[in-house]
Amino acid sequence: MTRRLLSLFLTLGTLAACNDKPPGQLEPIPRPADYKEPAKAEAPRPAPKAPPADPNKVMLRWNLAPDAPVAYRLDGTPTTATFYALQRPKQGDLRVRIGVQGAKDALDQGTFSERGFILDGLGGVHRNVATLLLELPKEAVGVGDTWSLGADLVDTTLLGRSFVEKKADRRNTVKLVAIAPEGDDRVATIEYDLFESLSGSFPPALVTSAEEPAEEPAETSPLKPAKDKGKGKGKDKEPAKAATSVSPERPLTAEATFTGKGEFLVKAGRWRSWEGTLSSKLEGYTPPSPEKSPTQVPPGTLQLKLTALDAVPPALQEAEARK
Repeated sequence: MTRRLLSLFLTLGTLAACNDKPPGQLEPIPRPADYKEPAKAEAPRPAPKAPPADPNKVMLRWNLAPDAPVAYRLDGTPTTATFYALQRPKQGDLRVRIGVQGAKDALDQGTFSERGFILDGLGGVHRNVATLLLELPKEAVGVGDTWSLGADLVDTTLLGRSFVEKKADRRNTVKLVAIAPEGDDRVATIEYDLFESLSGSFPPALVTSAEEPAEEPAETSPLKPAKDKGKGKGKDKEPAKAATSVSPERPLTAEATFTGKGEFLVKAGRWRSWEGTLSSKLEGYTPPSPEKSPTQVPPGTLQLKLTALDAVPPALQEAEARK
């Protein structure tokens, strides 16, 4: 019995030595000669970390609470005063409504982005003045950084295709000149320097005018009765003769300038102060209406000053708020 068990153990040991696979493991399935193992999926890479914010730069954005509009009064405009109401609705873009003192309803309105860029609405003059008041830099800025505004103070498209532009000049620079702490906030001081000018002319053109025929002299002889002027009116009258002439070349010079300074509260997201000088000049051309003027700012020289209001004027409130 002992010999038999010993022989069995020796046989099992010999088999185990000849087979390098663990007991109970199945034989692998044979693969084709050109078989390649599939590539293992790479582990997802972590998202790159955003660079740390530069402590010497600030991001200037309007900070408006939902359904809590703020209002400003702009003195120095051709009217007594112009009012601006800024609002963040529950849905959609920020809104601006513009009115004047004594008006029952808003004159104009539009939408703007978080940085004050006008998205839609507002006419030419209203749009340009609102751009000066609202638009802030797209990126974070530090002291000495400059940017430009989306304002077109002089617009030649309103002059038509016959206008020939001969010279144009443009300067559009806004600069952050200082950042100073104020309580738990910071004040960003901004300076404006915008200038646009152009000169050109309307070419000579043919001008046609109708000449009225001379009136027939009245009868003075007592021997002949006076003619009845009412009879045959227009029948015997000779047709008017057309006179053609060439108008001279009409020159045009347009110019608009804005220089100013503002203090923007970074955390509060609003102006603490803002003022400047806006001027325009147009020579050699009389537009048929103010809307057709190439200088898309109020005429003359204006000393503008912005003041924050405690409440929104009734004319600029939403219809629901007036009830």
